Amino acid sequence: MSPAATETTSAAAAAATTQATDASHEEWLMIRQATNAEVLIYYAASLSALIGVFILSHWIHFILVGFGWSRSPNRILLPFTAATRVARRIFIRKIFGFTSAGHAILTFAFVALNILFSFYRIDYSRPTDLCARFGWMATGNMVFVVFLALKNTPLAILTAYSYERLNVLHQIAGYTTMVYTILHGSIYAAYFINHGRISILQEDVVTAGIILGFALLFSVLAGMVLRRYNYELFYIVHVILFVLIVVTLGLHRPSFNPDQGLYATVILGALWFADRLLRFCRLVYNGVNNEAYIYALPNGGTRIILKKPIMRARPGKHCYVWLPAIRAFESHPFTIVANDPMELVINTYSGFTRDLHKYALQHPGASLRVSAEGPYGTLPDPMDFDKVVLVAGGSGATFTFGMAADMLRRMSEDSQQQIDFIWAVKGHDNLSWFTQHLHNLRSNVHAPKIALKVHITKLAPPSSMKEVSSPERRSASVASTDLEQGEISPASGVASSAATRYESDRDEKELAGHLEIPSETASMTTLPIYRGRPDTETEIRHAVRSLSKNQRVLIAACGPGSLTTIVRNVAASCISVDGPAVEVYCEQFGW
Repeated sequence: MSPAATETTSAAAAAATTQATDASHEEWLMIRQATNAEVLIYYAASLSALIGVFILSHWIHFILVGFGWSRSPNRILLPFTAATRVARRIFIRKIFGFTSAGHAILTFAFVALNILFSFYRIDYSRPTDLCARFGWMATGNMVFVVFLALKNTPLAILTAYSYERLNVLHQIAGYTTMVYTILHGSIYAAYFINHGRISILQEDVVTAGIILGFALLFSVLAGMVLRRYNYELFYIVHVILFVLIVVTLGLHRPSFNPDQGLYATVILGALWFADRLLRFCRLVYNGVNNEAYIYALPNGGTRIILKKPIMRARPGKHCYVWLPAIRAFESHPFTIVANDPMELVINTYSGFTRDLHKYALQHPGASLRVSAEGPYGTLPDPMDFDKVVLVAGGSGATFTFGMAADMLRRMSEDSQQQIDFIWAVKGHDNLSWFTQHLHNLRSNVHAPKIALKVHITKLAPPSSMKEVSSPERRSASVASTDLEQGEISPASGVASSAATRYESDRDEKELAGHLEIPSETASMTTLPIYRGRPDTETEIRHAVRSLSKNQRVLIAACGPGSLTTIVRNVAASCISVDGPAVEVYCEQFGW
């Protein structure tokens, strides 16, 4: 055979070998794609099963309460009742770094599922197999992140968890997605650079992936840092980066077949858009012929009265309020104090609330264009309980006043339900925020069933407060101030925005005394006022012990972490197999 023929044969053989190798590589890629898609389906099914556990437990609890079996469980249900109470005694408690032990266990389960499916059916002889799996897991988790962020989440109906209670898991899923993205991008980059194929990193789909990775990284960093100092700026940055993430994810995996990555882009984009569209439609509808009347309150408070309430508004829940005269492109969440008329009481912090209070000071009683959308929040029904213990710190009373008002409105004349209302407030000027609502509690036909205790944690100057010595600690007769009387029609309940700081300085020391706070009007509504921080633990234990084992008690609190931690831990310790049924609900605004 001639050299030319030999060379031709060798070239043909090399071409055939290359073609066979390419075909083998393509077949391997197809198999890997199918495997990763199958594993991601398993992961989604596992998350669905985990959610299903909460759905099932919620509806079992709903049925037990609805039929009254939780009050007097029969022998068949006794083992189930005992097991659930023991579990709840553990899950409700606050542990470091988590809202509760239950949240910690759920987080560990989520992380465990991610670890399991990250390494399941991986061919370790192929160095890029694990890297590709990380990319698939990042994509799947991104869809889960968006699902948890939906304001109109179906979980609010199927379980007892509204979007704000899912926010912690939303953040954890976001951190997980970021870790997967970093591993996916860095391992692939190192692989191609080491094999002299750096040109691949300049391809359009790879460039889109690099932009996607940095957008996700900056979004997470903004949530970890910027959110603490300027939430409004964080929110704007977060939304802009999310849009960039969706676009670049679609460009990084731009086909439905064979990699199927575009399906995830379409799903998460559709979820986010549908949620936004629904909220926008509500804002448009609720803004028709609607006005807000704003009033400045002492110590930085602001009262908003809406001319037209939103549908299904319930005191204790919250809604997003849009006031274009204050911020044209922002809406902010505030607790509904009352719904006839719809009232919001807002504490001043920074940004929107600061500008709102400043406007109210400059234009008292001004009428502004307004809209609101909601309501949000999954509150336990207080009518299912024999006693309700409401604990609030500062402006967190907007939540507890709202729940109390809603409960009193629905109680029948022969109702035997009782309410323990405990409110810790910094100064006596803050009482004027809720003058009408305090009066409503004291003058209601069910007032004898309300144990109202107001604690002032910081003493006022001697000129405005008269102290009368007393041999024992007792309540005081206080003349409260009807500041807005004549300006605002009487409301049936109360509520506000985020809770103020729970006072813990030396002015809060428990001091024996009798306080007399002067009145500026002829209104003489007597209030039981105490000096210093309330003994929350003793109050809760006393309330639980006052009930028989066939009764139910709800302990609901709104305030900062220090208050809700006490409530959680004390309530958990009160849960026993042979005691009354104890349920806990803690409302705490923090983003």
